[in-house]
Amino acid sequence: MKQKKTGKVNIWKWLFLTLLALVLGLGIVLISRIVVPREDLSQLVATNAEDTKIGTFTTNREQLNETLANYLEDYQTEDFAYKLYASNQQILFEGSYTVLGTQIPLDIYLHPSKLEDGSVLLTITEISAGSLNLPKSLILDYIEKHYKLPSFVQIDANAATVHIQLTALENKLGLYGKANTIDLYNDQIIVDIYRKVQK
Repeated sequence: MKQKKTGKVNIWKWLFLTLLALVLGLGIVLISRIVVPREDLSQLVATNAEDTKIGTFTTNREQLNETLANYLEDYQTEDFAYKLYASNQQILFEGSYTVLGTQIPLDIYLHPSKLEDGSVLLTITEISAGSLNLPKSLILDYIEKHYKLPSFVQIDANAATVHIQLTALENKLGLYGKANTIDLYNDQIIVDIYRKVQK
């Protein structure tokens, strides 16, 4: 005997099938999200080939003068000794040279300024032996030839300037400085410290 089809819909059957479809669909979405690797963010971030700023060094004239005195000890010789220190207006170089067996004092007055690349430019304002003013280019040429100076210091006798390339400092850690602020009058000297990119 054949059963007659009644127009009744079995609601529980359809609810079960809908629930099963939702669970399967959710499972497929979750599995696909877990399996697909995340977006590689390193591709989106531009690689920085520049050196890294690691800090800032702030000092005053007194500390700067102590640092300069200690650093320049290695550059003193028996024949040519000199001092370099900052006053509240300028940088002073005090040395001496020998003429006909006589020690003659040499004083150089320099005005510091920072350049865009972070180096320091010292412009000569006056050179004197006692109270006698001396020609700048002649004396700077003499200093360059006879005084032992650090390798990152370049003298331009014709322009009467001394260029201190802080970026050319050599050390085992790969650190160097860039002048940020040079304000002798307000007793504030700030240098940004950088580490060279390892190649």
